[in-house]
This record gives sequence, C-alpha cells and structure tokens, in this order.
Amino acid sequence: MLPLPLSILLLLTQSQSFLGEEMDVYSEKTLTDPCTLVVCAPPADSLRGHDGRDGKEGPQGEKGDPGPPGMPGPAGREGPSGRQGSMGPPGTPGPKGEPGPEGGVGAPGMPGSPGPAGLKGERGTPGPGGAIGPQGPSGAMGPPGLKGDRGDPGEKGAKGETSVLEVDTLRQRMRNLEGEVQRLQNIVTQYRKAVLFPDGQAVGEKIFKTAGAVKSYSDAEQLCREAKGQLASPRSSAENEAVTQLVRAKNKHAYLSMNDISKEGKFTYPTGGSLDYSNWAPGEPNNRAKDEGPENCLEIYSDGNWNDIECREERLVICEF
Repeated sequence: MLPLPLSILLLLTQSQSFLGEEMDVYSEKTLTDPCTLVVCAPPADSLRGHDGRDGKEGPQGEKGDPGPPGMPGPAGREGPSGRQGSMGPPGTPGPKGEPGPEGGVGAPGMPGSPGPAGLKGERGTPGPGGAIGPQGPSGAMGPPGLKGDRGDPGEKGAKGETSVLEVDTLRQRMRNLEGEVQRLQNIVTQYRKAVLFPDGQAVGEKIFKTAGAVKSYSDAEQLCREAKGQLASPRSSAENEAVTQLVRAKNKHAYLSMNDISKEGKFTYPTGGSLDYSNWAPGEPNNRAKDEGPENCLEIYSDGNWNDIECREERLVICEF
C-alpha cells in the first residue's frame, strides 16, 4: 500500500492528465455543445476538480488600448460672475448736436439825448432886382432963382421891385424856420411822451414802447391815449419788426390798433384809413373764435404774423408815439 501523500500526488497527476485530454476534445467540439464554455460536470470516473478560488491571484494583464471618446456630457451650471474689468479707453466723440433755440432779444437801451443845434448858415444872396447906381458929385450952388408958380401934383410912383422881392424872401425864410422849430418841438414832445414807458424801439421818427401791461382792446386804447400816443400801428416791415421785438422780449402776443368794427372783413386804422401794410398769418383773418364770437380786433405774434381775435381778449399793450 502506498503512503497517503504519495497517493494524493498520483491522483492529482492523473486528474491533470485527464483534464488536458478533455481540453483537447473540447477544442474540437462544435458550438452546438451546451458545455462549450463551462464544463458541466466531470466525467463519472474522474476526481472532482477545484474551483480555483483557493489559488493565488494571477499577474495583472497589460493595459488595453484606449477606447473611443465618449459622448460629451450635458452643459454644467453657469459659473459665478467674474470681477469687473478695468475701464476701456474713451470712445470717439459723437456728432455735433443741433443748434439750440435762438435766445430772446434783450431790452433796448434808453434813447440818447438830442445833439447840439447846428451852426447858423450864411446869408443867401438877394434875389434879382433893379440895381441902384452910384451917387454923382455935388455941383456948385447957383444964385437963388425967382419963385415959380406951383405946379400940378404928379402921379404916385410905382413901388420898387427890389423891396418886394426882399420881403418875400424874408417871409419864406421865416416860414421855413417856423416849420423846423415846430418839427423839433414835436420830436421833443414825442420823446417826453415815450419816457412814460420803460421798453421801446425807434423806427425813423416813430417810437414803439410798452409798459408790460396786459389789457383788453378798449383798455389798451385808453392807456395809450392817456400817454398821448396810440396803439401800435406798423405801416412797414421795419416797423412791424420793431413791434415784434417787443413781443418777443415780453413773450406775450400784443394788440395792434387796426380793427374791422365798422365793416366786417375790412380792417382800418383808428383814423379810418385803409391798411398801408399787412402781415397776416396763413388763413387769417378768418373771423372765427373759440366761442364763435366775432373777431374784430388784431393781435401780433412773436414771429411778426397777424391774427384777428375777439376784442375782449387781454393782450400786451404796445403804444406808438
């Protein structure tokens, strides 16, 4: 009888030999064998094998080739805001803006004092007339003669032409001087009247002034009459512009003197005369008020255009002198 250890070794050797033959047979079998991948059961006359779990762990295999890249994962959540960057360089200047609105007209200055009177002109030459000849030398006194008879009275001689022409010339000069004095007096009176109002514009010999009062048409007429003037009556584009400047300075529409109270649609001056000049706004006068009342009076806008309005409306008072 063999010793026990030797019997075990002999059995193991036979088992390995038998397993080797079984593996050769396995490699020749077709895939139809249900035990191709795993040995279903050991042969009836063989020893039961081990499951290999009690053996040592084999060496680690070589690292395989990297597989293909996977699909990109979903986007992650938005991270926190970064720190504010430094200020960039200044941009190029933008285009020049549109010009602003025109400023208002400043208040006019006070009229200056009248200048000194001019020098008296030289005396003119006398008009044509009969010339007087030089006086001749005196003769020697003769003896006294006899007293003669009294003769018939002679006819009265005609007045000399020279004296008549000189008198007419002097009278004409006096009339011219009187007219000049009267004109100067009117100018002085005009300036004295205009001093009653603080703001004014002068055009030629006419002065337009306003005290800034706002009144109805009848009250405005009365105020100008008390100041020895009348409501503004521009008769040219220059006078209309002077009144317009006062309207802009006060930023208020103003009354003009003209109206069509006497005859609808025919505007006249307070004296009754027809207009010498007009500057109506487009579509005016239309005689149409908000409450359908008559528009018999006239106002001037800040652009110089005219419009007919109701006389009870209150507007800036501008007088002319």
